[in-house]
Amino acid sequence: MEDLTIKAFNLLLSNKKQGYSTHFKRNYFYFSPDEIHYHQWFWDSCFHAIVMAALKVKLAIKEIETLLSCQTDNGFVPHIIFWKWRLIDIVHYLKSWKKELHPQHRFFTAEIQPPVIGITLEKIYDTTKSVKFLEKYLPPAGKYFDYLSRERDRDGNSLISIVTPMESGMDMAPHFDLVFGNAENNPAVTKGKISEMLSEYRKAQWNLDDIYNLDIFNFEDVAVNTIYCLSLEKLAGLWELIDTNKSNEIRQLHARVKRAILEKLWDADDKIFYGRYHKGGKEYMVKIKTVASLFPLCLDIPEEYIGSLVQHLCNEDEFWLTYPVPSVARNEKSFGPLTDTRYIWRGTTWINTNWFLAKGLLRHGKTDVYETLKKRTLELIEKHGFCEYYDPFTGNPGQAMRKFGWSTLAVDM
Repeated sequence: MEDLTIKAFNLLLSNKKQGYSTHFKRNYFYFSPDEIHYHQWFWDSCFHAIVMAALKVKLAIKEIETLLSCQTDNGFVPHIIFWKWRLIDIVHYLKSWKKELHPQHRFFTAEIQPPVIGITLEKIYDTTKSVKFLEKYLPPAGKYFDYLSRERDRDGNSLISIVTPMESGMDMAPHFDLVFGNAENNPAVTKGKISEMLSEYRKAQWNLDDIYNLDIFNFEDVAVNTIYCLSLEKLAGLWELIDTNKSNEIRQLHARVKRAILEKLWDADDKIFYGRYHKGGKEYMVKIKTVASLFPLCLDIPEEYIGSLVQHLCNEDEFWLTYPVPSVARNEKSFGPLTDTRYIWRGTTWINTNWFLAKGLLRHGKTDVYETLKKRTLELIEKHGFCEYYDPFTGNPGQAMRKFGWSTLAVDM
């Protein structure tokens, strides 16, 4: 394991980006996702900082400092930050990112990503035990979660909504197909619908009021809300050290979110969690089993839910394949795994989702399943290196990016 940790440290350092941004007028430091993707991604940065906190914590803090430096006045923190333009980025910008840029801040996107940052801050604090660190970084983190609660919970049910599939971090996952009327789960169709949607959002100047009125994509995702809930739990514990009133406020919100996940996203028939979307004034549950359906394993919820989720996880017809955990259950018609295309999140295995599930299994004392999941995950790394994703049967990474930063989470399992 020590050798693997050294490899993880060296990989992150090899993806290090630092310098002075002429358009932001300040210095930056972060670890890019891989050798090809230059820019800073929100949840990638949070994952990188989690790993780096145990290796060289000052670099983890610099990563979070850079990420939060682009927070807007209303608390929003962007999905992608373009610290430096290269010729290849301008070409890609014209092809895809142009539609996603923030209308007032043209060097970052207008979308969010799963709010992992509460988990990250706890990890850094556990290493530093620095109250000064908390005093500096909890307020902007708190402002970000205020934004999520205020702007992304429009129906007041305590669950936050995403307005594009990309905000989930699992861009082309099949449980988003039905929102676009794609009952056949054809990823090419969904990709086209996303492009049309982004054109409409750009016309609306990414104004959230207008976006919700457009009624194109309003999704309460299981994984996003689980991460939201888990981060709130971590933040409440950290705030307790410097502001008990704020801590109590966050604890109450955490309790409401957890209750909403159990009440709104649990399917009693299938005994698993599913996301819901709003359309035409109605709500619809999407009954497609994906890795997101298992995420509440991470939460402090009753054993009746945990036992059912572990049964699904360990079912060889669903998630317990040679190299678990596939991003889609094997017995779903949308299962790929499609490692030979870029229509990812349709059955491929990912280290970051394995990391979440491993932590959940440990939390609930499911040590046998945890040890097997950890063993098979590390085997993927040993055979193929830190890749973006893997085939759940062979382990082959296919067209996945190599030297992928967030897969270093394996050393924290």
